[in-house]
Amino acid sequence: MKILIVSYVYPNKDDPRLGLFVHEQAKELVNQGHKVYVLTSGSSADKKEDVDGAIIYRLGTPKILSGMFFNFRAFIRILSLKDDIDVIHLHFIGLSSFFCGIVSKIVKAPLVATAHGIDVCPTNALHKLLIRFYLLFPKKIMAVSKFTYELAAANTDKKKLIVVNNGVDLRKLKVIEKADAFKSRQGLKNKKIILSVGGLVERKGQDTVIKALPDVIKEAPNLVYLIIGKGSEEKNLKALVNSLNLQNNVKFLGYVNNKDIVNYFNVCDIFVLMSRTIKEKGGIEGFGIVFIEASALGKPVIGGKSGGTGDAIVDGVTGFRIEPDNVEELKSRLILLLKDEKLRKKMGNEGRKIVLKKFLWKHNVEKTVNVYEDVIINRKYYS
Repeated sequence: MKILIVSYVYPNKDDPRLGLFVHEQAKELVNQGHKVYVLTSGSSADKKEDVDGAIIYRLGTPKILSGMFFNFRAFIRILSLKDDIDVIHLHFIGLSSFFCGIVSKIVKAPLVATAHGIDVCPTNALHKLLIRFYLLFPKKIMAVSKFTYELAAANTDKKKLIVVNNGVDLRKLKVIEKADAFKSRQGLKNKKIILSVGGLVERKGQDTVIKALPDVIKEAPNLVYLIIGKGSEEKNLKALVNSLNLQNNVKFLGYVNNKDIVNYFNVCDIFVLMSRTIKEKGGIEGFGIVFIEASALGKPVIGGKSGGTGDAIVDGVTGFRIEPDNVEELKSRLILLLKDEKLRKKMGNEGRKIVLKKFLWKHNVEKTVNVYEDVIINRKYYS
């Protein structure tokens, strides 16, 4: 099958985790024998690349009116590829839905889309109307979680919707460096480690973890909290750390390459990200791939009871889901897990079993290809 993926976000040299889920899906589609093109944004001049067998077109996109410019460029590029496309797959619902919906009719290739949560969470009445309009164009919509499904279902026909969870690639999560060696190299020897991986933005909830630490440290004096990521809240988070005198217990690591992220997952005792929903800012956790990445490496996970984390965390089995701003409950769960090694291992093992059963990219792509085949067979979708 010949597939064209359209996604404004995609990994690049400056941010290798930006839209990484799109690349992982494209790579697995190639592995399963499909021809894959990807249209994404670039910095200035157009660029064509072959990455893991997928042909990537980075369309030169200026900073001013970048979204509109990208959509026009994508429209033209799709026309040029019209004889080599069976289906168009758009990531994120938005203005691109309109452009891709129109061009899909011209090239007679049906449009499907993946909704990630933030793109179908209305921030006001006008935005809600726009979302309803954008959802008219895809002929089938894959939601990354049950929560995202319900958000989309409030604004479109449920018959168009299906849940297709994101996945992980175990080959990229293969640990190369032994835990003790990595801990020694990073100055983490004999430390208990809590880890967060995610943008430093309000909805990720790193501040809740920091607020819980003073009392947790009383029970685990050798505790260190590692924060991977960058974002607009970095200054505020560092100020909070200073105000609580936690400079020796919290380390901001910024962006970390994928290989070392695996090492950090491997050496941590608990993975935590207290995701919260901030609807007025369009802030929502659609699924939370980092939770299943941690589970794949056998780590217990703690997440905010928000958005699609209920698909990624089985509460009480693979970890715990907690109200995002409940500092007291977070304290008790962290202390429980830090003191109980058997429980940590049990939850981590259960998490890995579930990932192997249903959260690999091969699972995602098998379901996604079924959607492609459905819309291709049903020619009414683009008549």
